[in-house]
Amino acid sequence: MKDSGPAEQLELRLRQIEADKSGSYDPRTEHLDDQGNTIFINRLILEDSPYLLQHAHNPVDWYAWGNEAFETASAENKPIFLSIGYSTCHWCHVMEVESFDNVEVAKVLNKDFISIKMDREQYPDIDEIYMTGVQLMSGQGGWPMSNFLLANGKAFFGATYFPAASFIHLLHQIADSWQNKYRELESSAVKLSQSIDRLLSDRKAAVSLDSTIIEDTLQTLFQREDRSFGGLAGAPKFPQEPLILLLLDWAGRTRDLNAIGFVERVLDNMARGGIYDQVAGGFHRYSVDAQWLVPHFEKMLYNQSQLGLVYLEAFQLTRNSFFSRICAQTLNYVVAELQLPEGGFYSATDADSEGTEGVFFVWTIEQLEAVLERSELEFVVSVYGLTQSGNFEGSNILYLKKSLDQYASEFEGSDFYDQLDRILNKIYKVREQRIHPLRDDKLIVAWTGAMITTLAKAAYEFENESWLQAAEQAAELVCSQNIDDSGQLHRIYLAGTVAISGQLEDYANFSQA
Repeated sequence: MKDSGPAEQLELRLRQIEADKSGSYDPRTEHLDDQGNTIFINRLILEDSPYLLQHAHNPVDWYAWGNEAFETASAENKPIFLSIGYSTCHWCHVMEVESFDNVEVAKVLNKDFISIKMDREQYPDIDEIYMTGVQLMSGQGGWPMSNFLLANGKAFFGATYFPAASFIHLLHQIADSWQNKYRELESSAVKLSQSIDRLLSDRKAAVSLDSTIIEDTLQTLFQREDRSFGGLAGAPKFPQEPLILLLLDWAGRTRDLNAIGFVERVLDNMARGGIYDQVAGGFHRYSVDAQWLVPHFEKMLYNQSQLGLVYLEAFQLTRNSFFSRICAQTLNYVVAELQLPEGGFYSATDADSEGTEGVFFVWTIEQLEAVLERSELEFVVSVYGLTQSGNFEGSNILYLKKSLDQYASEFEGSDFYDQLDRILNKIYKVREQRIHPLRDDKLIVAWTGAMITTLAKAAYEFENESWLQAAEQAAELVCSQNIDDSGQLHRIYLAGTVAISGQLEDYANFSQA
């Protein structure tokens, strides 16, 4: 019998891993045989990252980040295509379906490139290097990030999302340049690498900070404020939690009315908007518009930890009961839906379900009519601004047209808040029957550390035993699983295993926790 070659031996090994992992992940590909088995498989099946496993059955011959890919590129004299993203990234999914699960795209990549897929949440330090390069070249960044590298890892070109046709055209251009203009690519890579190093590795002598630096920073924030909708002017709008925490700290020290006003406007508008999940609590990652209405629907643990702390500190400063309500709902959401059974917290949930962005979170009036009594429906339509035409692709993102206190003052009958929470709980139970967005089940120590801190502080303020217990269990899990016998911290915990050396943010956040 003729011995099988290296390619056949590799596939046999990967298929065995696929069989061993059966049921532990959902293969994402359109390429299945008549029995429903995957047609393609690549080295990403060896990985634990949910993001990498999403691409394990692409026809692209992916490598994970590591020496093997770079050594192969050097040996075969091929450029490297490095794609960086994360599991709950909407446009990463779009490019996955359009390009990476596309046989025609895969043919070009497999012939002319060595392709690496990287989870940015595993390697934020490496992601920062290549993102800096993309921003230098294009003036903007984002994910999916598409980089083209020499075999030594230096990038000569980078951008973000490409539609399939544009991507194929770009691949042909780069393959041609590799053959005919290599010196130019090499020169570009050296110049870009030097620029990145200057930005990220600049070393200066220690100096005393100007005593007015905080006041100057705050004045800049005040000038850039969107006084109609809160936060910084423009769109898209991110919560910018560190800036709000700076304002809160300053307001607490000085009682500066401008700082307090900035905080109250942004926190009120965010919590009334669609960026906040009015049904279950918790915040989506950002708003695509200036009104905080239409979110990018993924939910990240780090947003919940930081915004939970923001609303807690805002309540402590102002005693505004709306802020305490949002803080409590956000932390209850985390404990109920993002907590691992053994303690600690999942990292994120996706924007998409059933192949559509946001469908899990939005409602038509007819959908609510089917589950609510007439008086309840009228209540929800009035409070949350529902219309027949909707405000998002024919459906409604729930948002508050005015403050809850204003509604409460106008409400006749039983207690407004009791009625509101009873109806929201009813809607929540119905929503729970829907197909949920994908959840990224890995624990990231930096994010869990930040969540522990927020839960512990809020538990003390509100005397909430369940939040304290969740914080303690998370700390115990990280101590028992992510710290090895030598005292080294590992960044990732997933399904009983740990991976990736701890980054500075992991050590800092867990030390604080």
